[in-house]
Amino acid sequence: MSFEQSFRYLDSEADRQRLLEDVREVRRAVISMTETVPEEKWYEPRYHGWSLAAMLGHLQMMDNLNMLLIQLALVGVRLPISGYLVDSLNDMMARVFQRRLVSTTVRGIEKKEKAIEKFIRDLPIEKFTLQVFYPPMNKYLTIEQALQVLFLHHWQSHLQTMLDVEGIQPRNTSAG
Repeated sequence: MSFEQSFRYLDSEADRQRLLEDVREVRRAVISMTETVPEEKWYEPRYHGWSLAAMLGHLQMMDNLNMLLIQLALVGVRLPISGYLVDSLNDMMARVFQRRLVSTTVRGIEKKEKAIEKFIRDLPIEKFTLQVFYPPMNKYLTIEQALQVLFLHHWQSHLQTMLDVEGIQPRNTSAG
């Protein structure tokens, strides 16, 4: 999956604010799937074998892991995590999160969103060129790119999967 065409510069406060608005928008759209999918189907495998509960749990967990990955990169630790490890973790967590309580996950997502927003707003621009490894592309991204890929594009990709499965026309979630 290639996101390069949708990278944007985050040099100004207005640039960052637009990114944060897009992050909020896609997260609201993902969370709104709990209103679209009947509650009795939240725990059924629907999205490439993942339930809605598992998909939300995955996104919450990845926000936490991705934040840690970026924070480590900021202090010079750039872990080249293998795609195999990521796939294995995802497979295992799909089973773990299959029946995770959706309301608890949604609260966790909303809480982490505030931390992500503060992190993006407060990150010094001179740190943007530091590198962080992104396993799905098997390459290093700048922190500036990683903020977009990990906290926006990743969510957009999973939202699109859910919309496709549910037969819903794409919503207007900005990519760049």
